[in-house]
Amino acid sequence: MSMRHRTVASSTALLAALGLSLASPAVAAGEEQGLQLDEIIVTAQKRGENIQEVPISITALGGEALELQGVRNGLDLTRSVPGLQINNLFQSSNPTIFLRGVGVNDYNAASSGAVGVTVDDVFLNSGVGQLFAVFDVDRVEVLKGPQGTLYGRNTTGGVINYTTRRPGFSPDFSASVTAGRFNQIFFDAAGGGTLIDDTLAARASLTVKRRDGWATNLQDSRDINGIETYAGRLQFLLTPSPDLEIHNKIEGGKSRSSALGHQSMGTVNARTGRPCTGEEILARTICANPITHYIANQDVDALNTNVLDNYENLDNFADRLSVIHDGDDVNVTSITAYVYNKRDLNTDVDYSPYAVAELPLWKETSRQVSQELRFTSNGEGPFKWVAGLYYLQEELSSLTNFSVLRELNPDRTKPFFDPANSVLMLERVFTQRTSSKAIFAQADYELTDRLTATAGLRYTDDRKKLSFITYGGPVNPDTNPRARLRDRLIGFVDANPSNMTIDLPSRTVTDLKKPTWRLALAYELDENANLYTSYSRGVRAGGYNTGALFNGIEFNAVDNESIDAYESGLKTDLLDRRVRLNMAGFYYDYRNLQVFSLEPNPAGGVPLQRLQNADADIYGAEIEIQARPVQGLDLTFGAAYVHATYTDFIDPIRGDFKGNTLDKAPRLQMSGSATYSADLSLDWTGRVGADFSYQSKVNFSATNQVPMAGDRHGEVNLHMGVAHSSGIDFTLFVRNVGDKRYLTDMNDLSSLGFYFPVYNEPRTYGLTVRYKL
Repeated sequence: MSMRHRTVASSTALLAALGLSLASPAVAAGEEQGLQLDEIIVTAQKRGENIQEVPISITALGGEALELQGVRNGLDLTRSVPGLQINNLFQSSNPTIFLRGVGVNDYNAASSGAVGVTVDDVFLNSGVGQLFAVFDVDRVEVLKGPQGTLYGRNTTGGVINYTTRRPGFSPDFSASVTAGRFNQIFFDAAGGGTLIDDTLAARASLTVKRRDGWATNLQDSRDINGIETYAGRLQFLLTPSPDLEIHNKIEGGKSRSSALGHQSMGTVNARTGRPCTGEEILARTICANPITHYIANQDVDALNTNVLDNYENLDNFADRLSVIHDGDDVNVTSITAYVYNKRDLNTDVDYSPYAVAELPLWKETSRQVSQELRFTSNGEGPFKWVAGLYYLQEELSSLTNFSVLRELNPDRTKPFFDPANSVLMLERVFTQRTSSKAIFAQADYELTDRLTATAGLRYTDDRKKLSFITYGGPVNPDTNPRARLRDRLIGFVDANPSNMTIDLPSRTVTDLKKPTWRLALAYELDENANLYTSYSRGVRAGGYNTGALFNGIEFNAVDNESIDAYESGLKTDLLDRRVRLNMAGFYYDYRNLQVFSLEPNPAGGVPLQRLQNADADIYGAEIEIQARPVQGLDLTFGAAYVHATYTDFIDPIRGDFKGNTLDKAPRLQMSGSATYSADLSLDWTGRVGADFSYQSKVNFSATNQVPMAGDRHGEVNLHMGVAHSSGIDFTLFVRNVGDKRYLTDMNDLSSLGFYFPVYNEPRTYGLTVRYKL
């Protein structure tokens, strides 16, 4: 018996035994006392179902839980969902998302993530804007494991599924204001109701988030890492007949935040001149940049950059139209969507007073159109099914200027070009057109009163057309460092990389035509316990490395990746639904995973951006517990153990990484919360609560070497508040109570003399006032 089958068989047997021992008959007392946990309805399988009956590992968070935990964007979900890692090197765009160790560390927008992000059934193909404002959210569902049957494209790792609040025919209004540290002012409001009785309803939502930066630039005392976002949403719900629903959602917003600032860690011991150890680099004040002799500040929030107008601008617009016909036997759903995102970034890469590496221009525009037509059975019989067609088209354009060693320009008032010593500006230009077509179907059949079989199949036809070129020329003078490269002297990556003359852009086509599938068995141990086991296949399209800047070894193709996922799980409601205990064990056979790295150039100068294929094995287990032991006390706990290692990864430059741990795959993650509420009087209710998160060491590189790794760390958040029966609510909160500072990500630019680290936010606190009609 193979390792994978022993793992799945052992997990199934263990979970079945636990289920038989823990499941208990319902007791009327719990219901009478109002202690039962609420039933959670999710749409993971494109129909409303009790989360406890869906044979998929899912973490679901409601809108109120998101507010209490301070989740303002997707990045904050990492604290609430064990097994999830979301990082970003900027502010609200191009995240890298990992789930159970599956993901890709490529922050370039042309690389669609292995973990899909959907908003109201609309798949977001590009990373541009994926971390934009989250507001007026009904719930978030995190589906773990490949979801290649019913969801979009490239979901080898899972799906983060946002559902926003819809219009209703009853009057509804809510608003909140949060004031806090760093001059934080967050404002959210939403409301709506009937425009025409039983026929037309509307809802409008608004969010404004402004906060000064929590770091300071020592060059001009300006704050860095500030937030300034504005977004609005308008919805109409038309029900011209009882069996027809037309829903239109239009939304847009903009961010005028600063780009995410960071320290600049040197690589050479300032006293001895020898290369620093990893521990010395992390100490920040021991090592200097050998080119400029700059040493980082001891205070992690005291930054020092010569780029004074550091910013990230993002503009977003989306229009979604859904039409649902509720037939006697079949429901028909059509979802048409248009999504537009435009990003403009200006930031310092080396974050020092010297012009070593700068990104004065990074502009990206994404235009996406998608259409899904879905048919769902509508009946109570033993056979349920869903089938459909899917189409997506996106045009992504990108322009990047990367200025290298402008500090060495002998006359900073004039352009200068010295490629032999890496004093140059690189301009990368590409356009990628992506089209994806798919046909899919999934069916559930009750083999017996207790045993249900699920089978799903999807056939995907993906095509990516890429036009790509990089030019080299002189660095700009200080008078206009953000100017476009005008004097294009060298074509580095084009149709003939070995020829350093200007050539035509390289035009490539990448195709993926493959099936994906899901097979599952779900067994009802009793009315409060369900056991499931599943096998699913996910694929992710290959393509070209669009991070390539300097030479031909970077501009390479990677193959399609695939993952075979085996999972067994147990979902139980115990003690008259006062305790909810869910567990899962999994094994992944991960082939041709796409590994992105920013690594030192052996020849010195500009670092290499590389995209390669590797193989890996991943296995682990998860547990989630919700409990209401006494009236008013709600407890949650979640933990994920993930063992993710490369089984075949030979880097021709850096060596053999077989046996090393995958990037962004900490061995252990935990989170939990406790909230107690009680009546203070006839009209007032008080509450107090806390939540925590913890994760073990995480690697930021396949090398698994310090300093490219983050130590284990944890955070604790506290909140307390009072609510009045009229709908007013006051909440005091403290985030990161212990003011723990730790690395959340890092890039290796040591061939330019420094490392690029990103730290978490410091302690914040404030007051939130809410009103709900």
